[in-house]
Amino acid sequence: MKQLFIIFLSVFTISCQSQNKLKLEELETIPGLYSTIVLQNDTVAFRKFYNGKDDDTYFHIHSETKSIMALLIGIAIDKGYIKNVDQFISDFYPVILDDTSMLKKQITIRHLLNQNSGLAAIEWPNAMCDQWLNSPNPSLFLLSLPMDAVPGSKYSYSTPASHLLSGIITKASGMETAYFADKYLLNPLGITDHKWVKLRDGFYDGGGTAVQFKTDDMLKIARLILNKGTHKGKVLISQKYLEQVFSKDKKIKAPWGLKNSNYNFCWYTTEYESYEVRYAIGYGGQFIFIIPALNTAIAVNHDTRVSNPNRQSDVFLEKSFPVIFKKVLAASGRRTSEGE
Repeated sequence: MKQLFIIFLSVFTISCQSQNKLKLEELETIPGLYSTIVLQNDTVAFRKFYNGKDDDTYFHIHSETKSIMALLIGIAIDKGYIKNVDQFISDFYPVILDDTSMLKKQITIRHLLNQNSGLAAIEWPNAMCDQWLNSPNPSLFLLSLPMDAVPGSKYSYSTPASHLLSGIITKASGMETAYFADKYLLNPLGITDHKWVKLRDGFYDGGGTAVQFKTDDMLKIARLILNKGTHKGKVLISQKYLEQVFSKDKKIKAPWGLKNSNYNFCWYTTEYESYEVRYAIGYGGQFIFIIPALNTAIAVNHDTRVSNPNRQSDVFLEKSFPVIFKKVLAASGRRTSEGE
């Protein structure tokens, strides 16, 4: 029995050590940090929870939901439920055809993905966002408002506009968004549990007001991106679609995030220390990062009940991400990007 205990203790110790090859003591003192997991070369190099949280904790991912919705749109296109990203949203919301605005009839799925639909520019802390959320039908509430700009002409971040993507997936596939996600994305990745609620229009939240995932599960999504849409030999999202998502040709300058970031299809990209970084952001410091050249994926969650969640997010990007990146770079034995 004693020998078995020693063997178990040894295996447990080795397992813990393998998950913390990276030393990130600098993260210990961050008040609102809840979790950080780093995957490098398909091995967990660092994994730690803070402030009483653990691997069974669900975290509100906020606008990372938008990035997941973009992946689901890609899957719907791959499977033939949606023609392409340039399909008019009036195909799914025919109420637009009865609207006097000709501009609304020009809105495409691409416009929703790129936050330049021209729909009424409402986002928190705008009080109208609360009216939208609490209305009997949030989708129709937004579509009934006057247009703010010509579709494609102006970037205007909008959770209400992103929520329309959920309705499109449901209407196109005949499946509720959460079920569609489970069937084609989440369950194949081994994600079997999450908290996802419907808004009052009957569609599952598509913008990030009420979706919760575990950090490990968000890492699985980052890992899928790292592996170009393939998991265990099965293509879940086509590489063709992901190339559109992370295209360097179509750039919308992001108003926040890492320095010099661009926004496309609800994802962010930038060149950081000569390395491409792809990432998703959720309010208050919810992140997943993908660094293809370093074969690295990172998932991070923070507390959003702090006095200034937006500043907390900025501080992580300014101070903590550079520390993580530097140690990942050192562990890879590289100092510059490939080919330099």
